[in-house]
Amino acid sequence: MEGRGSYCCPHDVHRAHVGESERILREAFAEAASNASADRPSVIFIDEIDALCPRRDSRVDTIDPALRRPGRFDVEVEVTTPTEGERLQILMLYSKKLPFDGHVNLKAIAASCNGYVGADLEALCREAALSASRRSSDTIKDSVICSLTMEDWKHARSVVGPSITRGVTVEIPKVSWEDIGGLHDLKKKLQQAVEWPVKHAATFSRLGILPARGILLHGPPGSSLFSLSGAELYSMYVGEGELLLRRTFQRARLAAPSIIFFDEADVVGSKRGGNSSSNISVGERLLSTLLTEMDGLEQAKGILVLGATNRPYAIDAALMRPGRFDSVLYVPPPDLEARYEILLVHTRKMKVADDVDLRRIAQHTELFTGAELEGLCMEAGMVALREDISATLVCDRHFQAVRESLKPALTREEVDIYASFMKNPSSKRNKYTYSLLGRVNVGVTKNPPWSRKYMNIATAPT
Repeated sequence: MEGRGSYCCPHDVHRAHVGESERILREAFAEAASNASADRPSVIFIDEIDALCPRRDSRVDTIDPALRRPGRFDVEVEVTTPTEGERLQILMLYSKKLPFDGHVNLKAIAASCNGYVGADLEALCREAALSASRRSSDTIKDSVICSLTMEDWKHARSVVGPSITRGVTVEIPKVSWEDIGGLHDLKKKLQQAVEWPVKHAATFSRLGILPARGILLHGPPGSSLFSLSGAELYSMYVGEGELLLRRTFQRARLAAPSIIFFDEADVVGSKRGGNSSSNISVGERLLSTLLTEMDGLEQAKGILVLGATNRPYAIDAALMRPGRFDSVLYVPPPDLEARYEILLVHTRKMKVADDVDLRRIAQHTELFTGAELEGLCMEAGMVALREDISATLVCDRHFQAVRESLKPALTREEVDIYASFMKNPSSKRNKYTYSLLGRVNVGVTKNPPWSRKYMNIATAPT
């Protein structure tokens, strides 16, 4: 079978006269369709497709208000993402001609496809059928219909994602709860806040319990990962930061259940008044938008707002009330047992000699953070290599040499200041506290206290 191919690039398509560009594209597709009907498969290669198809948003607020007044578009109907029951009906419609084996559970598939719209579910069914065809290609040649298994559906889900997330870069590190040393109580609280409303939704409904809508994590600098940084919301263009914030919440509603994670939450939710700089007007607009969006979550289900900050006193009191940030969780430096577990995590893949006593090392590393403990392990390995490039083990003397040369970035005084916020979140800081926390922010810039592996809590699979 002979195939055909055609090539399109923006330079060939763009023309000065109205309608010429559209005609060239139509002719390319018409030629491909003609070849396909004559049993000559065709491939259309579009180079630099981003120049031909720039990104756009299906947003009602971009329509001229004159069109939205009574007498023109009198009624506005928002077509939201399908519910679980609607997704099941759509899957049944698109898969009614597909053969299943006895273990396929369409209800479970529909429940796992949050954020999928009808076109996504159609593509999911098509990809599952292709997976079964590839798996049973020899059988198909004998005209025997192959059955779709749950493995085919799982493969299809890994290939076809919800359209709402395709414009967003999402990185999910392969981190499990076992990769996080210590913080057992904090991990348990986060699991309850994130997982329970999804896994036990019927129980919450039966008891009339509303899940938490917001959680604030606070601790010394570097204690969080990034999803939406406060710095991204500040812009030279008036209203752009608020627009990005509204779009983020809109995406979360469409893709629910979902989590919105704010790093540098104090930037978005900073206290109002007390400063005459131009950034304050921007900050107050962002805060007003954030308050409005978080209040709007009362009607939405399955959305959790997580925030992280190293300046909890700088957050406006309006955000700290129940219904917004319902829970305030302190992320402390690791205690003895947590330090031991962190050392176990970071030496898991290292060749460590029998004379290495990790518990004793943990006892002598008080106030060391996850980043510093990780650095201690890595530097001990480098010391072993400097001693003997053909070394096969990292010994206790290597760890001790590094430990004696390291000093923790935090002091007990600084830790007490962060911990005191839990006792009285609404209290005003004195000048000494301001200056001390300012020194913390500057002093640890080159060596942030918490590493990503230590505080991967917020990015554990949800």
